[in-house]
Amino acid sequence: MEQDRNIELFMAAFYADLDVLQKIIVNKTDTKIKIPLPEGGYKLFWNQLFVEVDVLDILNWAIWGFYEYFDEDNLCVIHSYAKDNQVIKTCINPSEYYSKVLDCIVWLCDNFRINNYAIKDYSRFRFLRHALFDDENWLDEDEVKEALENGFREIDLNLINESEKGNGISCYSLVQKGADYKIDPVDFTEESAIVDILGSDMSFHRLGMISYLSDRNKWDETDAYDMLSSLYQVGVSNYMLDIVMTKDS
Repeated sequence: MEQDRNIELFMAAFYADLDVLQKIIVNKTDTKIKIPLPEGGYKLFWNQLFVEVDVLDILNWAIWGFYEYFDEDNLCVIHSYAKDNQVIKTCINPSEYYSKVLDCIVWLCDNFRINNYAIKDYSRFRFLRHALFDDENWLDEDEVKEALENGFREIDLNLINESEKGNGISCYSLVQKGADYKIDPVDFTEESAIVDILGSDMSFHRLGMISYLSDRNKWDETDAYDMLSSLYQVGVSNYMLDIVMTKDS
């Protein structure tokens, strides 16, 4: 069945199982995956019953989400359960995972002659972060107008909105034109609104990723959307931060 194949391929990409990927992916067109939407109002935003994603998208999000830990062998999260007075420590080996993901990317790109170096626009997956409609920005028209009146530059405000959308192409262009990510037009702090938005999402969902990666047998088709959402928020958030901070390097 097609759905069984979709879930098998998703799990293989998520867990960087090269043997399974090589078994399923015979042609370049075999890399498309349809992840079913959970029950509820999700289809109001996606306008379909599934999220279509490519194996390479999943692998890229994974490599970007964990590249900072490529030389570390232990990454843990501690769960405390007051009801049972229990503390559970869950760990993964991020360097091992990073290496497996990299092997999958190299095989896929070499085998099908894919150029994976172009800057990516992931705004079509924005609903994996939260439920905002296509025409809604993180900073709405009134907030942009107020920020401009307070002396903030339009190019910097655009950078906030485009980075939150996951549009790497637009963000890179804005940065090259002089956009500055180090502004906070909402709370007027010395912090960066972009770092706060993306960094908080990334930190929270990395904890979820540790749980997902620590026990493959615990998760199934019903968890696929949430797994994809966490991976997106870890990987794409880190990717966007790298782009907006390009000139800091």
